[in-house]
Amino acid sequence: MAEEPVKLERQEHLATITLNRPERRNSLNLEVLQGLARAFAQLAGDSSVRVLTIRGAGRIFCAGIDLQEAERLEADRSVTSLEQIYHQLEQLPFPTVAAVQGAAIAGGLQLALHCDFRIAAESCRLGMTNGRIGLTIPFDLARKLIEIAGSSNTTYLLLTAQLVDARQALDMGLVHQVVAEEQLDETVSAFASQLADNAPLSMRTMKAIVRRCTSGAFDAYHEDLERLNAQVLASADLKEGLRAFLEKRKPVWRGK
Repeated sequence: MAEEPVKLERQEHLATITLNRPERRNSLNLEVLQGLARAFAQLAGDSSVRVLTIRGAGRIFCAGIDLQEAERLEADRSVTSLEQIYHQLEQLPFPTVAAVQGAAIAGGLQLALHCDFRIAAESCRLGMTNGRIGLTIPFDLARKLIEIAGSSNTTYLLLTAQLVDARQALDMGLVHQVVAEEQLDETVSAFASQLADNAPLSMRTMKAIVRRCTSGAFDAYHEDLERLNAQVLASADLKEGLRAFLEKRKPVWRGK
């Protein structure tokens, strides 16, 4: 029997979600998205949980959308589903911590950014590589990047499509702490336990206050930007970008 692509474990007041597709670099396919949605829904109503940690099995945190299943995900309204899942994560009432090893790319970086805290291994690489295959980014996910890293760093990440190392990520504000690879698990566990020792009602209330203070950015007019996003998703360039990625060649862009 195949293992679950998303594992949810609990120990006293601590919960852990593990992305469990190491053979596919823990990339996000329909089953992973559904597993995350179920796990977040279960945790949202569990008053005994004080801290959630999100990890990736194996050497990689999350390499983003599984491009081999991109057409299947598009048929299942994957962009909307991604936004909904990140919203679920962001709205969890207790602190959340991402343990980032190996790489956190595109949708994988967004998964980490929607956690309250991010602790990274020294060897990890982070970035938004959407432009390499002709993809764009939804308004809400761009807003999250700007909230965390500022507009200048967001522009750099999006328009260069380059990966940054852990120290650069720390300077940009993408992560809170960088530790040696062999210390990541221990550091994250200790940090989660430290958070769990704080008063749970106080923690939940302060998290809600911070979220409310930053929520106004969602209200900015962006229907025109969503129409542009829709054009990109229907473009010949995106189809070419996906083919080129799978065929391991340089794409030929036509701007349409």
